[in-house]
Amino acid sequence: MTAHIRHVTAEDIPGMYRAWQEMRQHNASLDSRIVLVPVTEGEFAVAVREVMDRPASVAFVAESGGQVAGFITGAVEQNQPDRLPERHVTVGYLYVDPRHRRSGIARSLVESVKGWAAKQDGVNHLEMVVLSHDDSAARFWQAVGFAPFIQRLWAPLDAGGDGA
Repeated sequence: MTAHIRHVTAEDIPGMYRAWQEMRQHNASLDSRIVLVPVTEGEFAVAVREVMDRPASVAFVAESGGQVAGFITGAVEQNQPDRLPERHVTVGYLYVDPRHRRSGIARSLVESVKGWAAKQDGVNHLEMVVLSHDDSAARFWQAVGFAPFIQRLWAPLDAGGDGA
């Protein structure tokens, strides 16, 4: 099944919202520390439009048969003062509908962000946060050229937290 990769439009937002909700459910199923705060489609739409309107961010959608088969977002961010270069692009979200997985859509979406990032002044790498319990996501990101760099650890303030 083939998909067309293009910049997100306002018409894509309802399909992206459904996909984003599925992604959130998946992430919450992997780690009990992820608490799903209710977000309406309208609130989601405002956030997506902000990404679309900001020159330092991008959103691509994979469309197949008139439907959203996947999407990706990215944004230019400042590095911490002790890390060079001063700027990088962080991938915010990547989602591919389960019916379209293992068809190259995720790779094509990542390549689209890479192409956009290469045109951003002072940017020469991408960064991505992956849940530590999501082994399949980590394998995907490593397969498209990402390598572990900084491990982010988590600790509850109360001794009774589960830390899962």
